[in-house]
Amino acid sequence: MKKIIYKIASPFSQFISKHPKFIISLLYYHAFHRKIDLSNPELFHDKIMWISLNTDTSQWSKLADKYAVRDYVRNTVGDDVLTKLYGVYDTPDEIDFAALPNQFVLKTNNACTSNIIVRDKLSLELDDARSKLRYWMQMPYGELSGQPHYTRISPKKIIAEEFLIQPECPEDGLIDYKFNCFNGKPVSIAAFSERKDGTHLIRRMLYDMDWNPHPEWYDTAKPVFFKEVPKPLCFDEMAQIASKLSQGFPYVRVDLYAINDKPIFGELTFTPGFDAFYTTEYERELGKWIQLP
Repeated sequence: MKKIIYKIASPFSQFISKHPKFIISLLYYHAFHRKIDLSNPELFHDKIMWISLNTDTSQWSKLADKYAVRDYVRNTVGDDVLTKLYGVYDTPDEIDFAALPNQFVLKTNNACTSNIIVRDKLSLELDDARSKLRYWMQMPYGELSGQPHYTRISPKKIIAEEFLIQPECPEDGLIDYKFNCFNGKPVSIAAFSERKDGTHLIRRMLYDMDWNPHPEWYDTAKPVFFKEVPKPLCFDEMAQIASKLSQGFPYVRVDLYAINDKPIFGELTFTPGFDAFYTTEYERELGKWIQLP
């Protein structure tokens, strides 16, 4: 749905930027087949969108910035959880590929799934990589995805960072542990695995904080592919990090990895996509954790 909107809505991005409620309502209806309730919100996504439209989210913009957030993480929990940073660039043409290692990741700081995972630099088509990055930097992601705080991320940057490997399953990609946190309290974790590069095609499972799986929290009428994964050995440390990074926010999803039994920071997400696939009952349960101002 988002790809379709990107194609047809680009000429109207100026209109959308002035009326974010329009695109939010459209995406919400497409995902849930019901109207969003912004007058008396009770469900999880309804409350998050209410906060997005009715409060100061300038801090969201800083912390959703995949480059600027590094300072917040460093000052809050230390830099041991940060990936190695190889370079920061204003344009794709500035990237010195010869100076980068054989394996690395390129990503823009202002969007989602705008990354290029390089497992072998010699096989990378440089012109194609630069073209993709140029497109992602020009795309008005915030307007078109119903996430206005992304629009305010400035300046737009490209970062080159460490390529992470899950030693126990190097061919399957990383397991992404997404902590749903409310004012510093992690409540549940969505574990994503076997992600196809640059997409939302994944296998997933929801867990409570005791690592009990809860597939019933997902709406199985939607295309959900389940897979249970082992509890990370560093889970307690991950939960502590998620708690510290989410202090002071009504909701934020803290994404972490576990590499060699060590937590590694992924990103902070304040407006999780409408493809969370939660049941209405679980949407209501999560919504109870959010206190609107």
